[in-house]
Amino acid sequence: MPFRDVIEITAQGGKGGDGAMSFMRLKYIPKGGPDGGHGGDGGGVWLEAIDDVTSLDRLVTRQVYKAGVGQQGEGRNRAGHGGADVTIPVPVGTVASDADSGEVLADLVEVGQRELVAAGGVGGRGNSAFANSYRRAPRFAEYGTPGEKRRLRLELRTIADVGLVGYPNAGKSSLLAAVSNARPKVAAYPFTTLSPNLGVVERDHQRLTIADVPGIIEDAHLGRGLGFEFLRHIARTRLLAFVVDLADDPVVHLEALRGELEAYDPDLLERPAVVVLNKLDLVGAGEAEAGAELLADFGLPTFAVSAAMGEGLDTLVEALFQLVPEAPRVSGPMPVRRVVAPEPLRVTRDASGLGWVVHGREVEALVARFDPTNRDAVAYLQRHFVSLGVSKQLAKAGATTGDEVVIGDAVFDYFDEAAVEAEARAAEEAERAEDEAAERRWSDEGTAGDEGAAGEEASPGDTASEARDDGGPRGAC
Repeated sequence: MPFRDVIEITAQGGKGGDGAMSFMRLKYIPKGGPDGGHGGDGGGVWLEAIDDVTSLDRLVTRQVYKAGVGQQGEGRNRAGHGGADVTIPVPVGTVASDADSGEVLADLVEVGQRELVAAGGVGGRGNSAFANSYRRAPRFAEYGTPGEKRRLRLELRTIADVGLVGYPNAGKSSLLAAVSNARPKVAAYPFTTLSPNLGVVERDHQRLTIADVPGIIEDAHLGRGLGFEFLRHIARTRLLAFVVDLADDPVVHLEALRGELEAYDPDLLERPAVVVLNKLDLVGAGEAEAGAELLADFGLPTFAVSAAMGEGLDTLVEALFQLVPEAPRVSGPMPVRRVVAPEPLRVTRDASGLGWVVHGREVEALVARFDPTNRDAVAYLQRHFVSLGVSKQLAKAGATTGDEVVIGDAVFDYFDEAAVEAEARAAEEAERAEDEAAERRWSDEGTAGDEGAAGEEASPGDTASEARDDGGPRGAC
């Protein structure tokens, strides 16, 4: 299988379990109240750095990694089980980034380091969580949230103490095989090395890792040859070793190699470096000394060796142990705080022009966790609509009672409480005013009737009953 140092996979966090809607029913407690348990959280997808692999070849056969889903809550306040996590083993030096946004999610630089790349969903609350003094028997529960889904770009950047940099056929693979336990492919033609090789050199309980990357040619930083694909591996090394063929012009080659590194990443030239004049067995000792003098202006330690004959290798290895900087102390991965910019609440007309659409990440996520057909759940959401400013924004936009309002995947009927209350107050005031007017009218009529009755005198021939009939209302009212 070919060497793979860049690969794309999909990571899917598990969905959170739904909360339960349940009421306690026991023999002597017929109405024990709500006891629905919470749903379990969904599992997450993790990356873990291990040291027994040197490429991403293992991940080629699988493109999607899904974590377990959380279980639904149950009665008697029993919470659902959480979903199982999925751990993906990757080589040390792997950088994981979001393939869509480019955000770096994890940089695994030491063995055993774990990073979460796709979080699981949160479990929903059971109906017992919504009970309070005025909502004694809530008949609704909360849905679990979906897990994160990401397209990940995994990029391997080999971590080594020393990086061998040179043109094709400069003898880098032969040098690595001569000083370490690595057995790279060695041949008498260019581009023998098609993928990075790692070798380990041990001395007095000390360990040195050397990386051999494919040969760099002119304009490698622009994508020519194989160097562009593997220059990223040099960025992880702490000491650069420029391998130059003594049979060629060492000054021209060294300047070209440094120029390619500077074009790719100028910071690479700030790192400690040495020059290795290889193939000493093909030239005389005088030419090696002359080549070292020509390279003196670069200010880099220079060593003449023969990888094929083993000359000068002990001196070179001793110098590498002394010159390589100490490894930086890794105190552990710093937590990455992902700041999500709040999305302002917006209200727009729908396509038909008759209803309204409410846009907003927070309110849409809230509505997605409840059943919009449940009257109790809608009543609970109504309180949040007021606190989040949804009702105010709809009234400001011109919504009237009875209009359809779409929030996410749910459809509601708009009810303008303020307008209804104002209308009710106006009707009450009008009724009160009418009652007061009627009372005044009856009072005026009663006063006039009393005055007319007092001014009349009964005639001598009238009986007492006739006098009473002439002065009072007739008939029963």
